Amino acid sequence: MQKRQAGLTLIELLIGLVVMAVLLAIAVPSFQSLRQQYTVRSAGMAIYADLQLARSEAIKRNKDITVCFSGSGTVNWKYQLNELADSANCGGTVNQVIEETASLHYPAVTLTASYSHLTFRPRRNTLTSGNVTLSSGSQAMKIITWNNSKIRTCSDDQLIGVPKC
Repeated sequence: MQKRQAGLTLIELLIGLVVMAVLLAIAVPSFQSLRQQYTVRSAGMAIYADLQLARSEAIKRNKDITVCFSGSGTVNWKYQLNELADSANCGGTVNQVIEETASLHYPAVTLTASYSHLTFRPRRNTLTSGNVTLSSGSQAMKIITWNNSKIRTCSDDQLIGVPKC
């Protein structure tokens, strides 16, 4: 009497590997899009939080706090929350750097600001209206400021957890 061996043949194993490879090839682009969404959203929420911090620091210190943007329109951007000697001059004397964020934390995300600096004053209704747009691939998010000192986030691309513009 002959005993049968249980297991997989080489052909069955190769067919299984081919099926797995095809499924992965279909799934990877979806994960890339999801990764872009989360990277843009994460960068946008960080900027939103830092702008809220600048507003609260201006009120707390009773001094102007300026957010200075550099590298706008590129993937090599950064911004600083500063207490400046002259709040309209980002290249001038910096009394204190409160916060600094650079693009290396958010690879392949482009920041485009409608202003080179944004000054928060201790009193309301003194903020410059404009926006900061973050984008990566087909995903984009805006952080909008109004002259009544309100800050809000929105997206035309239906980012998860971000209201529509």
